[in-house]
Amino acid sequence: MNQIVGKFPFLGQNSIYSQALGHYEQGNFEQAIEGFSRIISQPKKAGIFHTFSLFYLKESYLHLGFAYEHLGMYDKAVEHLAAAARISGNYADIHYHLGQCLCSLGEFDRAEQELRRALEINPRYTAAISLLGFTYVKLRRLNEAAECYRKALEINPRYADFYYLLGSIHGLAHRFNAAMKEFQKALEVNPHYREARIKMALIEECSLSDRGGELRKTDCNQKLLEEFSRVFAAPPIDVSRPLLGPSVQLTEGDDIISNTILFYEKAVLVNPNYADLHYQLGMYYAKKGLHQRAIETFLKSLKINPGYVQAMISLALTYLKAGEIDQSISMILKAIAAQPHYPDLHYYLGTLYAEKGNMPDAVGEFEKALAINPDYPECRAALAMAYEKQGKKEQAALHWNLYLKGHIHTEGEEEMQRYIGRNLAGAGE
Repeated sequence: MNQIVGKFPFLGQNSIYSQALGHYEQGNFEQAIEGFSRIISQPKKAGIFHTFSLFYLKESYLHLGFAYEHLGMYDKAVEHLAAAARISGNYADIHYHLGQCLCSLGEFDRAEQELRRALEINPRYTAAISLLGFTYVKLRRLNEAAECYRKALEINPRYADFYYLLGSIHGLAHRFNAAMKEFQKALEVNPHYREARIKMALIEECSLSDRGGELRKTDCNQKLLEEFSRVFAAPPIDVSRPLLGPSVQLTEGDDIISNTILFYEKAVLVNPNYADLHYQLGMYYAKKGLHQRAIETFLKSLKINPGYVQAMISLALTYLKAGEIDQSISMILKAIAAQPHYPDLHYYLGTLYAEKGNMPDAVGEFEKALAINPDYPECRAALAMAYEKQGKKEQAALHWNLYLKGHIHTEGEEEMQRYIGRNLAGAGE
């Protein structure tokens, strides 16, 4: 829903920008990158379009990076995600996905650096904490790995996988009693957790083998070590990867987004009960503008997992693109009910209210988002525009100036200042 970035009132016309934006919206990210790169290579000539081209260039690199990641082409994924990070390094997701890809390439030292950066930005990012724990296991730093999963459990004590992974680390360290306790906690959260039951049974079997002599005990402990090592054989990246085997091979000129769609269509046929698979397929349908297919696929994901907030957000965005704004608002409201302290959700809802011309409610949502995260430049700009629409020039000028102070513009700042002076003359600084 960051399409509001392209609606700033001081934005003029630029044909290259318009063409690149068209490619971006159609899912043709390679062509979008080419166009936006041309613009940022000439910052003085581009003016204000330099700033907005950087935003969409970063997003294009991200979309391609994620696609390469899902296809198992991790070298290409790292290349594109790193390019996005160079443009805007303050997004935890970019560093998290870089960490995922680097783990898959076996570059665990680099993965640790990226995951630590993700957690500097968002210390409560449990997926990054969990993957950092995995990375520490591969680096043979078991105590630090265990601490990661304890931290993840402090944030989300109802996630059975974290107990299972912590128990497996205890198993690797031959702390079998501690492992049993964690597996039992995993089963209390999810009584159907088959892997936890299997590990408990193996530990109990080995405890009985202690009576069979030292040789049998050694053999059993070796078997346990192998079992717990298998838990950390591969990073928990993409549930479709073990189902579909090795990475997809693309030839030059292939449409990566279309190939990713084929990949996930196969994945949901292999295992239709994974909400994540339907979600990822829906995301790529949406990127290609197949809105109705995307809507149907997100709904399948939510039928499997009704609390899947990311699917709610993506469904809301797709409803908006399909012209169903009331459905979009309804879905965002459900997401807010599930995660009321997520600033992006209030920002998204505010943009939807603004689309409908409901500026008072839009202002209310933007203010809620900024109360949670004051350093939110897109939301600050949106709030300024909403105040303008209401004719509240003083408040609009205040937030435009806060936007400029908090969001560094290498190019285009003069145009913005002229706009504020010309249209909000006499308003407070």
